[in-house]
Amino acid sequence: MFLQKLQLSNFKNYQDLEIEFSSKINCFVGDNGSGKTNLLDAIYYLSFCKSYFNGIDSQNIHHGLDFFAIHGRYISISDESSDMVSCILKRNERKVLKNKQKRIYSTSRPYWQNSTSHGITLRY
Repeated sequence: MFLQKLQLSNFKNYQDLEIEFSSKINCFVGDNGSGKTNLLDAIYYLSFCKSYFNGIDSQNIHHGLDFFAIHGRYISISDESSDMVSCILKRNERKVLKNKQKRIYSTSRPYWQNSTSHGITLRY
């Protein structure tokens, strides 16, 4: 599987971003402070439902706004089927992870992991 498309709303320094990736190699190039690492953290967040860098989820919301949303489309290389995965956090609410329009709510101590069957597994 590979991440074909990523959409960010109000995540860190990105208010609106939509980007498509190649199934081969992707490079991120830009000036210092332009958001390359934040883009990688968004991909990590979508995969594990937590930031690699920041343990406080609400600090990933763009300054002055009330929510962030990360949406991604994963494509299977073998059969070209796709999965839409979304992670949404509203300030002072629980984060929501959606996979194939099914809502999975996080708890106080979640660990999210993409499974090989194109679904999401919650481990405590």
